[in-house]
This record gives sequence, structure tokens and C-alpha cells, in this order.
Amino acid sequence: MITHFLRMALKALLRFKLHSAISLLSLVIGFLCFVSAVLLSNYTQSFDQHFPNAGNIYNIIQRNSGVGGGPDKFPIINEPASRYMRTAFPEIPNIARASTGGSNDVTVDGQALTMYIRYVEPKFFDIFPVKTIHGLAAGEELPPNSALITESAAIRVFGRTDVVGERMLLNNHSDVVIAGVAANPEHPSHLQSSITFFNSDMFVPMEVADARRRERRAAAGIDPNADQWGNQSDYVYIEFPEEMNLDVDEFNERLRDFVKSTLPEERTEFMTYELQPINQLVTSQIAFVTGGFDITDILVVAGALVLLIGCLNYSNLVIAQLSLRSQEIGVQKILGAKRSMLIAQYCFESFLFVTLALLVTLGLFFIVLLRMQSAGITGVSAAMLFDIGLWQSLLLVMLVIILIAGVYPALRTATVPLVSLMRPKGSSGYSGRLRSLMVGIQFFISGTLMILAVIMFSQNLAMTQQLDGDVADPKIVITTPTDTYTVDPELLITELKQHPGILSVTQVDRQPWEIGMSTNSMSRSPDLNEPTMEMSNKNVGYEYTETMEVPLIAGRDFSRERGSDIFPSSSELTPTSGPFSIVLDDAAAQALGFENVAEALGQTIYQHMSPPSVENEMAIEMTIVGGIGEEKFKFINFESFGVEGNTLMLRPDIAGNMVVKISKDNVNDSLRHIDETWNRLMPTIVLKREFVDNLFYESYGLFLGISASIGALSIFGFLIASIGLLGNATFITNIRRKEVGIRKVMGASSGRLLRMLLLDFAKPIMIANAFAWPLGYVIGNVYTSLFAAQSDLTLLPFLASFCLSVLIAVAAVISQSWKSAHVRPAMVLRYE
Repeated sequence: MITHFLRMALKALLRFKLHSAISLLSLVIGFLCFVSAVLLSNYTQSFDQHFPNAGNIYNIIQRNSGVGGGPDKFPIINEPASRYMRTAFPEIPNIARASTGGSNDVTVDGQALTMYIRYVEPKFFDIFPVKTIHGLAAGEELPPNSALITESAAIRVFGRTDVVGERMLLNNHSDVVIAGVAANPEHPSHLQSSITFFNSDMFVPMEVADARRRERRAAAGIDPNADQWGNQSDYVYIEFPEEMNLDVDEFNERLRDFVKSTLPEERTEFMTYELQPINQLVTSQIAFVTGGFDITDILVVAGALVLLIGCLNYSNLVIAQLSLRSQEIGVQKILGAKRSMLIAQYCFESFLFVTLALLVTLGLFFIVLLRMQSAGITGVSAAMLFDIGLWQSLLLVMLVIILIAGVYPALRTATVPLVSLMRPKGSSGYSGRLRSLMVGIQFFISGTLMILAVIMFSQNLAMTQQLDGDVADPKIVITTPTDTYTVDPELLITELKQHPGILSVTQVDRQPWEIGMSTNSMSRSPDLNEPTMEMSNKNVGYEYTETMEVPLIAGRDFSRERGSDIFPSSSELTPTSGPFSIVLDDAAAQALGFENVAEALGQTIYQHMSPPSVENEMAIEMTIVGGIGEEKFKFINFESFGVEGNTLMLRPDIAGNMVVKISKDNVNDSLRHIDETWNRLMPTIVLKREFVDNLFYESYGLFLGISASIGALSIFGFLIASIGLLGNATFITNIRRKEVGIRKVMGASSGRLLRMLLLDFAKPIMIANAFAWPLGYVIGNVYTSLFAAQSDLTLLPFLASFCLSVLIAVAAVISQSWKSAHVRPAMVLRYE
């Protein structure tokens, strides 16, 4: 029986060469998209699973309790949390805090470098015993004022790996000595990865960063030892002992009690803590900048949809083949074939064909993964193809295809009269409605993906409109912190502006395109019991609006001639301080009850402050002196996190990044002047500068990758649906040849018949595209709402999807429809 099934399958494969090739190509493309997404998801889930006791390592995440705004499932939590947790949970020996690993200025032998440094508490290397090749042993604690450099960073900086004992200056302040060299990772880890946000060149004791923070707080008049619960900047890891019988739900309840008893009351109103397995850290961190959506889940769903298009395409063509295999089926029934035998035959044929497509796909992946492994990509190998979860998904897909393309045809043909099957080009029981439904689903999916791809492309354009490019005067960010200068920053600004190519200079507390924010609690009442609005705040220097090209829509910018514009350090504040100047945008003014910021000019509002920023809770009087429009160089729209507008305060003492606006007509001379002025004033401090546009691509690369992936998937979806429609057209026009002949005998012209056939093919596609519009609109709105500069949702993405779908449909079927419309009636109506 198996031999007979194999012979029949091979016969069908050779008889329908074109359609077999189309089906094979459709399934291979679909499998490629789906397997790629699943492998990526599995890869991210494998992070940090090679460490001992990895199954008992968790990081603490912040959960939004639903009251007020804030990120949910956010893995970066409050600075003092780990210290209090060690007291609250003494039975857990390994609780450690680590920074997120941002870029730092490093000086080696007078040469300035940028390195990604992760500051870590003791016990960190007990949890993550990183393999070393020089110096410290794996799991050994870092000595004070030391560093563990990675193997790749050591080669990049020193040209060798035996660098134990070499000294480095961090951020022009902290001198550290290299105590060990960490080996390049053999397995995926969030500690050392090429993925955005997870690159580490060096590990340094947390005390180095804490000491520097205490100095800055003391200089600002803040108690250096006060708990900074508002500083949400670190990961906290917990490793549960193997002998400890962990109940995650029970421990999460203990964490909720910990939050209520330890954190300030105003924070317990909207947040709590929970455990998260360590292998989910990467995806949860990236989800913060994608509106809470897991990128790998998005790509898996999109890949599955493309595979679904391929599956429907194959199933549709197999069912359509029955119109030309009806006599074969009739003969089988005459010879005594039962329904179960027909089901077994068609299921076997489908199984063989899908297996062939899957083998081709896996062969391609095997070659690609071997190439990637030989290129040294950590954790990538052909062994990824043997993942149990991947095969469970693939077997489920194969089962669905077999049910549609194998079981359904046999059940349909069983209900067709034998005389109809034996008639030349007889009936197969093939349902035109089913064909239209399958085609419609394919173009519904591909149309939705195309709408999203165009929306993402438009959003990318909207974001890049903020760049200086070749049309605006470029901005240079001096990333060397101002508190490390050996001269007054005002002197540097004055000297820089002596050159005609330097148009203006300002200071900012956060670099342009940085993903982060600080908030102020603002109210129109000095009553400390009155509710406040949380507003995103930037501490800036003079000439901010001019330098950053922020439109000043009302009032004025801060002025050096007005002493009350400067907001003093916290140590100088009293309840009677003020009024001080503040600049708002329209959203902030409206949140405070004004119609717009122009109406709010000159009005008094209050900033509510509480310990540890100040010794006692107080309300500081502020006067609204200016109104600004949309700010540039912003990445995330933080309104989704509950902030209500934006404010600017003049605080050059803590605005640690200098931004220089230079003339686009005199770039080289201006850069030379910046370098020369710096070296003349501060020859012992290394200058670190960067174009603002370059910072954009460092932050936005993730979204560019997402949009490119969705765009590619939409193209693949349209390709599969289109070639499937081409194959379907050959069957459908063959079925309708007699109908066309009769219509021509009755007087229908070839042109009219051509239009009828084209409309019949295009109708389900147009209907499907109409259904794709509202879904694409909803998803597109959610996507664009993540960004500070949002593209307008116009008709373009929807019309592009509609027109492309119809054009593809017409192009795919025009040839077969033209042949059918011009057929000679005598050739199709004769019965021999």
C-alpha cells in the first residue's frame, strides 16, 4: 500500500510540475520565516542558562499596580532595594545589584576611549561566575578600585589579553587597576552581548560609582547617605540556594509585603516587585522601549502568519487539483477504494510534500547556522535545529496542513456522484467559496503586514526628520561630564563662542536621544495635601531653545541677566524660597488647568518636593516665564507612562552634558576650534564629543531592525499569496472554460469575459483588504504612539496595500484569464 501511495504521489508531482513548484516555494518561504522567528525566540530564552544554578537565578522587576502611570514588568528598579532586601531576606545569601552597563569615558595612557562599564556589588560573581583567562579566578570578588575587563575589550584597548595591573581612569575621576580578564562568552548572556543595551566591556565594584554619586549629592546640598528611591537605575539579582524549596507565588507575596513596608508610601501606591527568571531579562528590557510588547513574540506571530499564507496556498492548490484528478478518484472508487483509503492516500501525499519542503528549509538553515557559528556568533550552532519546542511547533503545522490538504479533499469527493467524477473534466466537489475564503485569508494577512510595514517606514521618516542631516546646523555633544572640568564651564562656553562657527552652547542633564526621564511634581497650590501632576523635567543651561532648536511659542528663554531664573541646589532651598523661573509646553499648562501655555505666562505654580531631595517636605514657588513647542531629539513618548507634559528648569550645575551648535557651512573649522580650545583650557582632561545624529542611530537601531523585519515578512507574504494565485488561476480558468464558451455563444465579448474573470479573482482580495484596514489602523496607532515624534496615519499605507494587492492579483491571473476569455467556443463545448 505504501508503494502504491508513493507511486501516486510521484505521479501527481510530475503531472502538476508548475503547481508543485509553486507549492514547494510557498511552503519553504513560510517555513523560513517561521523557523527564523522561533530560533530567535529560543536564542533569547537561552540567555544565562549556562551558569550554575541558573534555574534558581531571578532578577527583580517592577510591576505597575494600576494606579498612576509607569512601566510594567520593568527589570530596572530602585537604587536602595538590594541593601534592604539583604536584611529582609537573610536566608538568601546572594542578592546583588548591578548597573545597566552604559557607556563611560575611559582614559588609558592619555588616550580617550568609550567603554561600556557595568558596576556590580559583592556577590555578583557568586551568582554569575564569569570564566576568566588572567588574574582573578571565576567567581572571585573584585578588590576595591579594581576592574575585570573582557577579553575582547582588552584586545581592542591594549592589543593583548595579559593586562592585569594596567591602570585606567574612569570618567576623568576614578582610578582603577585591572585585576582580571574575563574570557569571551561561549554561551549567550546579558552580561556580554551585541544586542542593544547589553554590551559590557568591563566590570567595576559598585562602590566606585556609589562614592562618586555621594560626592555629587554632597556638592548639590543633598544628604549623600539618604536613600534615593527615586533613582531607578539598577538590576537586582537573587540566587536562591538549591536546597531552598522556592514557591515563586509565595515569594512574590513576600516581595509585595516588602514594598509596602520599605518603600516610600507614594511609590507603593503604583508599584510593587516580582521575580522574573533571568533568561527573560533581555526581552523584558527591550519591551520597555516597544510599549511592553516582546519583540520575539511579535516576530514569531508575524512569521507564523507568513507560514499560514504558505499553508493555505498549498492547501488551496491541492484541493484545486481535484478538478483534474476527478477521473482518477472515480476509478479508485469503482475499484473499491473506501473513504478511509482515500483519506490515507491524500494525507500521505500531503505528508510527503510538506516533509520535502521542511527538509529543504532545514537544509538551508543548517548551512546558514554553520556559517554563523564559524563567524564566531556566540551561542549559534546547527544544534539549535534540534530544539524540542521548535519541533513541537513544526509538527503542529504539519498536522494542520495534512488535515486541510489531505482529509478535506477525501471527505469532499466522497459526496460527489460517481458519474460526475468520471465525466471528462468532471466535478470534484471543489468549493469556490472555500477557494475565495483561503485566498481572502492570505491577502488579509499579507495586506495587514504591508500596512504595518508602510506605517513603520513612515514612522522611521518622522523620527529621522528630527536629525540635523545636511540641512540644519549640526549639534555636537561633549560627553565629558562638566563636574570633571578643571575650569568653570562658563569659561569654556565663552571661549568656544569666540569662533564665528560656534552659533550657541547649552547644557543638558540627559544626552539627546537618551532613553530616560526625570519628573517633577507640580501643582497650582502650595498646599502639600493637594494632588500633583507628574511632569517630565529637563535641567538645562542657557540658550537651550536656540541650541536644541526648540520653538519658543510664548514668553522667553532663561537669561543670564535674571538671577531668579536659576533654580538653586537643594541645600539652599527653604519653604520661602522663590519664585524661580520655569518653562512649560502646552501639555503641561493644560494639565495644570490653563487653556494653553500662552495663557499661563506669568502665573505661579508650585513644585512639591520631599526628602531626600530636601530635608523637609515643601512647595517651591515657580513663575512660568516661557512656553515651548515640540522638542526634538526625543525617542520615547513618556506620556504612556503617566507624565503630563514637559518642563524646563535652569540648573547648569547638574546639567552635565554640553551641547554645541555649529554652523553647517563651517564644520571642520568649528570642530578644530572646539578641540584646540579644550586642549588649551584643560590639557589634562580628555575631550569626548559626538554628533547628535550619531547618537540617534545607537538608540533607534532596534526599531529600524523591527521595521525591516516586518517589511521583509510582508513582502514574503505577498510573494507567496501572488504565486499561489497564479497557480490557482490555471485551475479555475480550466474549470470555467465551458462557462466561458456558453457565454461567448450567448454574445459575450472577450473583453467583457476578461473583466468578469479578473473581477472574480480580485473580489475576495479587495474584501480581505477592506477587513485588513481597521486591524492595521489599530496596530499602527499603538506602534506610533510609542514615539515622541509620531507620523500621521494617512490613507497612504491603506491605499498602498489595497492597490498593491489588486495589482498583484491582476498580474498573477491576467495571462490565464486572457487565454480563457479568448477561447474558441467550439473547442470547449464539444463532447467526445
